[in-house]
Amino acid sequence: MKNHSYVKKIRYAFLLAAVLAVFSGSMTAMAKRVEKGVYPTRRGTILVTEDWVYRILPTGHAAIVWDKDHVVEAQSQGVIVGKNNWKSERREFYGLTVKRTTREQDEKAAEWCMRQKGKPYNYNYFDKNTREKFYCSQLVWAAFKDLYNIDLSDVGWRPGTWSTAVHPMELYTSKETKTIYHFVDKWYRFFG
Repeated sequence: MKNHSYVKKIRYAFLLAAVLAVFSGSMTAMAKRVEKGVYPTRRGTILVTEDWVYRILPTGHAAIVWDKDHVVEAQSQGVIVGKNNWKSERREFYGLTVKRTTREQDEKAAEWCMRQKGKPYNYNYFDKNTREKFYCSQLVWAAFKDLYNIDLSDVGWRPGTWSTAVHPMELYTSKETKTIYHFVDKWYRFFG
């Protein structure tokens, strides 16, 4: 019984600290932010995150940097220009570069993706070879495949991966890419 009362007091203290942190604007005391490298703003840098649906199904997202404020990405509305604000939108993500390309080639890959703007979203994840529509990681993969014959997929990185689909995290695990940036924003869990 004494231990239960002690735990309740500790949780109450953490709750009070959280409320005070919210009102004082010092939420960083409750979060652990880790940044390795410099936030990607160079045209042609690949951004990748692994997201989960209900912590069961890995989905993820990929985009290619256009400039410091914008990325080219495929969303449900098709290929669009989105905001380069992943630090405020994502809990963890990676900035990647392709090992065998130059800065100019990376820029051309971003331009290739920009030319796809307006094309519809590809809901058939097993058809990565179409160029009439795109899902996010297929868009990035296709730019480097079509321009430089560099295959960024990493078939077999996870059990159950189908060779005809390109999962966003395959761009990260590919032997063709290297990580130049990593961001993690983990909130401490004090309660429940």
